[in-house]
Parts: sequence; structure tokens; C-alpha cells
Amino acid sequence: MNAIMTFASAADQMQRYDAVKRRNAEQAYHRQADYNGRNQKTLDDLEALLLGKKEPEAVSEIREFKKLDAGQVKQIALPLGKTLEETIDAWRDVRREAISVQEPTIADQQLAATASAKIMETEARLALQKREQSQIEAEAHQAKADAFKVASMDLPSDLEREVLLEQKRFAKAISAYSIQVEAKSNGFIAEWPSINKTA
Repeated sequence: MNAIMTFASAADQMQRYDAVKRRNAEQAYHRQADYNGRNQKTLDDLEALLLGKKEPEAVSEIREFKKLDAGQVKQIALPLGKTLEETIDAWRDVRREAISVQEPTIADQQLAATASAKIMETEARLALQKREQSQIEAEAHQAKADAFKVASMDLPSDLEREVLLEQKRFAKAISAYSIQVEAKSNGFIAEWPSINKTA
């Protein structure tokens, strides 16, 4: 009888374990379905953009400041322009708006300081971008000038080519002769190798 009860309790545990597993699987399935349902619109929009069926929506312009006196916090949208110059102009507008208050609060001053820092950072990035562009243009101009220089060079005639070859041979012979003279002055003697015959 004891063996039957043990078997029954083991079977109950297995059933409970299977029920918990099924419940967890169902919950995971429902969570995944909810997640996919919410994001399906975003996926469809992205797919339409990639396939060219839909034009990208224009990003809304800079939102107005929300002034919250209690917490002294200003919530603004980060101004990002299509170009770095537009971004700098947008940050300047943010700074001007923060300082334009008659009695600026600490939040206004912090916002103006943040805007100034972002302006400096964006100006530095713009300067690096312009410097890189000028280097690329200079390299392209130099390569073009070198190609023009090579193209405009005249090829030597047959007689000039022979003269150049003769000058090279002469320089090589003088070099070999000077090496031999220096070796002889240092006591080295050039002899033919001798072969000793042994019987």
C-alpha cells in the first residue's frame, strides 16, 4: 500500500510540474504575442520605408519649453538638425531662450551652460569634418597634379635612352674599379684560385 501511495504522490508531482510548465509556456507565448502585436506597426513602417513605398515622416521641430517652477526643471527636446550648422543654430536658440528670462533660475543657467557645451562640441565636430574634407580634397588635387605631371612628361628618344644606359654602365664600372683599388691599397691581391693536386 505504501508503494502505491509513493507512486501516486510522484504522479501528482509530475502532473503539477507539467501544469506549471504549460502555464509558463502559455504566459511566455502571450507575452510574445503582445510584444509582436505592438511592434508590428513599427515593423510594417520600417519595411515600407526600406522598400520605398512610404516617405519618411518629417521630424517635428523643436518643442517649446515647459517651465516647472516647483522642481525647476525644463524639459526640452534635444535639438538635432539635419546638418551640424542647423544643430548649432538650434542649440543657440535654446541658450537664448534660457537666458532671455528676466530672472534666470538655476535650471535656466544650467540649461544655458549645457547648450553652450553642446555648441562647442558640435563646432569642434564641424571643424574636424571640414578639416578632413579639406585633406581629402588636397590629396585628390595632389594625385590629379601628379597624374598630369606624369602624362605631360616627354618620353626619351632612342638616342637619349642609349646615353642614359651608357651613363649607368659607366657609373657601375667606376664603382667596381674603386672597390678594387681600395682593396689593393689595403693589401688584398686579386689572384686566380689555385688548385692543388694531391696524388
